[in-house]
Amino acid sequence: MELWRQTWWLLSKEWLLEWRSRVRITTIFFFVILALGVFGLSLQVGPSVQRQIMPGALWVILAFGSTLGMGRLYAHELQDGCLEGLRMTPIIREAVFLAKHLSLLIFLLLCAIWAVPLAALMFQVDLMLLLSPSVLAILFLGLWGISIVGTMMATLLLRARFRDALMPLLFLPVALPLLIACARATSELLGVGGVLHTSFWLRGVLVFDLLFLLASLWLFAPQLDL
Repeated sequence: MELWRQTWWLLSKEWLLEWRSRVRITTIFFFVILALGVFGLSLQVGPSVQRQIMPGALWVILAFGSTLGMGRLYAHELQDGCLEGLRMTPIIREAVFLAKHLSLLIFLLLCAIWAVPLAALMFQVDLMLLLSPSVLAILFLGLWGISIVGTMMATLLLRARFRDALMPLLFLPVALPLLIACARATSELLGVGGVLHTSFWLRGVLVFDLLFLLASLWLFAPQLDL
C-alpha cells in the first residue's frame, strides 16, 4: 500500500510540473503532425498500399516520438541538485520507477490520441477499425512496453554527457522486437497482414512487457543510487 501511495504522490508531482511547462506535450504534438504529414502526403500510391504502410509508419512515429519524452524524464531532477535530494529521501525506489514509467505512459497515450486519428486520415484507413478493442489493446500494450524500456534507458543514461543523442541509439535496438510485433499485429487486425498470427504477437508483446518490467524493477534501485 505504501508503494502505491508514494507512486501516486510522485506521479502527481510529475504531471503538475509537466502541466506548468507543457514542453513535452507541445513538442510531441508538432512532431506527430509533421511526421505523419510527410509520410501521408509524400507517398504517391493507391489506398490499398497506404493501408499496408500505415501500421509500420504509425509505430515508427510513436517510437521516435517517445524518445522526446524520455529525454526530459529526469529534466527536473537534474536541476539544482534535486536528484541528490531524491536519493536521500526515505522513499521506495520502485515507487520512483513506477511513477516515471507511468508518467511516460500517460505522455505516450496522449500522443496516440491525436496520432491515431491523424494516421487514419493521412493513410485513408477507416478510423473505426483503428478504434476497435483489439487494436486499442495492442496500442496500449505496445506503448506500455515502450514506456518501461524508455524509463530504464533514461535511468541508465542519467549521467551520460550526450544522453539525448545516445537515447535513440540505446532504446531503439532493445525495443525493435516490440515494435515489429506491434506493427505486425496492427496490420493483421486491419486486414492487410496476410496470414493471421495476431494472438501470437499479442502474447509476445505481453511477455516482453512483463519481463522488462520485472528486470527494470530489479535493476532500477542500484542504478539510481550510483
